[in-house]
Amino acid sequence: MSNLFRTRLAKEFSDRTARFHTSIVEDLRMAEEDIDGTMAHTIMLHEQGILPRQDLEKILAALQEVKQEWMEGELTVGPEYEDIHEYIEARVIEKIGIETGGKMHTGRSRNDQVMVDMKMVTRRELIDIMGNTLNLVKTICDVADKHTESPMPLYTHGQQAQIGSYGHYLIAYADALLRDYKRTFECYTRVNTNPLGATAIGGTNFRISRMRTSELLGFDGIQENSVDATSSRDWAVETAAVLAILMSNTSRLAADIVQWSGTEYNYIELSDEYSSSSSIMPQKKNPSTIELVRGKTAETYGCLQELMTMVKGLPTGYYQDLQQTKIPLWRALDTTKTSLEVLEGAIRTMKVNTDAMLAQTRGSFIYAVQLAETLAEEQLSFREAYKVTAEVVNNLIEEGRTLEQLKPYDVQRAAKKLFNKDVKVSGGIAEKISDPLNALNNLRSPGSPHPANTSMMVENRLELRERYLKELQFLKIKLTIAGDNLRNALQTYTP
Repeated sequence: MSNLFRTRLAKEFSDRTARFHTSIVEDLRMAEEDIDGTMAHTIMLHEQGILPRQDLEKILAALQEVKQEWMEGELTVGPEYEDIHEYIEARVIEKIGIETGGKMHTGRSRNDQVMVDMKMVTRRELIDIMGNTLNLVKTICDVADKHTESPMPLYTHGQQAQIGSYGHYLIAYADALLRDYKRTFECYTRVNTNPLGATAIGGTNFRISRMRTSELLGFDGIQENSVDATSSRDWAVETAAVLAILMSNTSRLAADIVQWSGTEYNYIELSDEYSSSSSIMPQKKNPSTIELVRGKTAETYGCLQELMTMVKGLPTGYYQDLQQTKIPLWRALDTTKTSLEVLEGAIRTMKVNTDAMLAQTRGSFIYAVQLAETLAEEQLSFREAYKVTAEVVNNLIEEGRTLEQLKPYDVQRAAKKLFNKDVKVSGGIAEKISDPLNALNNLRSPGSPHPANTSMMVENRLELRERYLKELQFLKIKLTIAGDNLRNALQTYTP
């Protein structure tokens, strides 16, 4: 076991304890962030008059060497190191000696160091997830735009409910995903605050500049209170929470895709690249990738529960339990990002069977609402019209007919029986209420499946997506500027 941090202790960890205690595997993801954070910290120390120029130059040169070796895969890290922070500091000291290399940890602790690394990784992954979310929105809107006049039944309780269109259905998920984007963006603003300089929990005697490291690392500002900066993980819990909500929306969409891929519906067919076959049944074409999107949603829920359980009983301050927060956080980020990529590709390439959707509207009683509302426009109260329509539907079912075969007499008979009222019904009542396109075009309420409404919603969602893309691009530019600031400082301070 490396003894860089164990001067206080007389004995080393046993091999088994070392393997149990180390977080090096999950820390590998933060190696470059740890090096960048250390560079920014040491530059700040020099600019504050704490670290001599010659020492800074040696430390930066060593850190750049370690980073290059790391990127080229020349370094291997084992359980003899407690974490990536110890490993990198040990490598620098190995290169330039402890008299100089030992100065780079001045004015910080592993507690604020791990926090800054975790936040830098998380914000990068959140940017990718926001981008993937907006890509999925674009694909959904593009498909929806082609199907504003593709009638299909809409369902409640698993039963055919009202007439709708496939395009209108898809926009419901575009809306949900746009909310997911906004939740993720707002979460990002709480992630992107700088804990560096809080040290272990109570700050430092050195006159450090936390704003300077924020500038060099691309943080929006500092996480000011030193206790909060090092011991809180609500930002990680919130990240997992917004990802879980996002995945819940994709899971519902995935459930529809899986169901509608079956031969009983045949509404859609996934392309071969997103399907699998059976080991025994040669006819099978399974929507397995979409099933996995649905299944992996449970994984993100588990990550959220794991994080919440991990922090619920911790007293204030840093405890080793918090080392474990990285594992579910990384898993939630990875699972969500990949699921969005797979779902976007599957929807972009799948075949939509509009004939099968249209066929389900034939002979259906989804037009009952249209009949009730037609009667309620002038002659009956809505509740009277509702009861008359229910009586009509019951009679038609008993007689083996559908609403497409509705006669004026059917309505007149029901109204007379229930309310002793004579109602006027046009001879074309069946066509008026049960022709799919007529039914769609007769819808008047904002947000309904009327083709014009759906087209307008597609246009509006794409415009909103463009605004969000610019917002996201601004986040990327800010991080690029910070990276440029750090590289410029490195050039200034390295021979």
